[in-house]
Amino acid sequence: MKQDNRKPSLSPEKFRAQLNLLNDAARKVLVLGFTRQTPADRVLAAYFRENRRCGSRDRAFISETIYASLRYWGFLRKFLPQDRLSELESGSVKLTAKELSALLMAGAFIAGDEENSRAVAAECKLPQLPRALNNPCARANQMAEYFNCGIRVSDNDLLPEWIKNMLPDDLELPPFLKMLSSRPPMWIRLQTAEAERVFSELRNTGAVFASHPAVQDAVEVRAKINLYTLDSFKAGMFEIQDLASQCVSLIAAPKLGERWLDPCAGAGGKTLHLAQLMNRKGTVTAGDIRENKLEDLRKRARRAGFPNIMTKAHDGGIWKGKHLFDGILVDAPCSCSGVWRRNPGAQWKLKPEDITELSETQRKILDNYAAALRPGGVLVYATCSIFEAENTAVVKDFLAAHDEYKLDPFENPLTGKIAPGMLRIDSIDGDCDALFMAKMRRVK
Repeated sequence: MKQDNRKPSLSPEKFRAQLNLLNDAARKVLVLGFTRQTPADRVLAAYFRENRRCGSRDRAFISETIYASLRYWGFLRKFLPQDRLSELESGSVKLTAKELSALLMAGAFIAGDEENSRAVAAECKLPQLPRALNNPCARANQMAEYFNCGIRVSDNDLLPEWIKNMLPDDLELPPFLKMLSSRPPMWIRLQTAEAERVFSELRNTGAVFASHPAVQDAVEVRAKINLYTLDSFKAGMFEIQDLASQCVSLIAAPKLGERWLDPCAGAGGKTLHLAQLMNRKGTVTAGDIRENKLEDLRKRARRAGFPNIMTKAHDGGIWKGKHLFDGILVDAPCSCSGVWRRNPGAQWKLKPEDITELSETQRKILDNYAAALRPGGVLVYATCSIFEAENTAVVKDFLAAHDEYKLDPFENPLTGKIAPGMLRIDSIDGDCDALFMAKMRRVK
């Protein structure tokens, strides 16, 4: 008897409708991703808001399939004729519905989602899929044979060649690529002494979680529910913040009663952490050129009851203020190459000139805040980038131009080892984002 590979709980008509929604969403993700570099999660969030008919199962199917295709875009792009690939990566998706479905099916198959990939193949009347092998690269080569491409792929295809040439010398490529093609966990940071209340609610949702052995208040969570909907989150008892990001405030090590500045605060995850480490005493002034981000921060601060956070919109130029700060945290805009696991496919949208422009901006930002720190104070520079041009090169240029600053050694929060003033945390170090941080002290 021929096996029906469709999900048993969905009728053919409903699955066909679900596949149409997937194709529609994928076109928007590809167009906005390649024309505006808009992350897929933002595009999908907007798509689901506009399409309320998408139920939870639809959203899961669409999100998982699109993320899988983006995560393995380095493989999938080799299956396309050069003219189609050039069109697509310029933001023009001219693939037919069946062609796009086949591409998405391949992404799901490579990611190990046999159920959905076989369901798509059956619906589109594509040839029967082979039995899947046991790793993504092997499955990608199965797809190359399935589509009769006459090629072989390797893990190296997951990155553009120019990016491989820019990677730090001490970054091992095979483990980096393995982490790049895997889904990251969710990390939360506890903001309460009543941790058991958070843990109890997580257990009730069926979430799997574990506290980090070295980083206090950091908890790894794997859950199928939206953590933002939990009562403990709404009560400000925890924030969603990656493990590596939490390490930045820990190496800043603000003291009770100090005055700190976070001039590139964004929505303020690190701002909140600084305020928490100061036991809600002293002040943290959060600045940003985007007022909407500061409004998000104000809501988060109110929710968690932080009285020691102030916000100030500014133009990104030299800081104008009456008082010098005890500490400044510059969480600089960057390529975000360290968070490619959370924004899969972004490496194919980045260009070499982007790195040049960003590194120039980062130098200017450090220069703009250098005079706002008191002698003896601490300046922390951080990026979620893996590129030396945005990290050590920027710090070295800054120190060469500012002899009043020196690197300040600190303890690696993950290992306890002493870092000589600069540290890059890689994804493999803690199943987290990759992130660079430098700690400098103003000595005069």
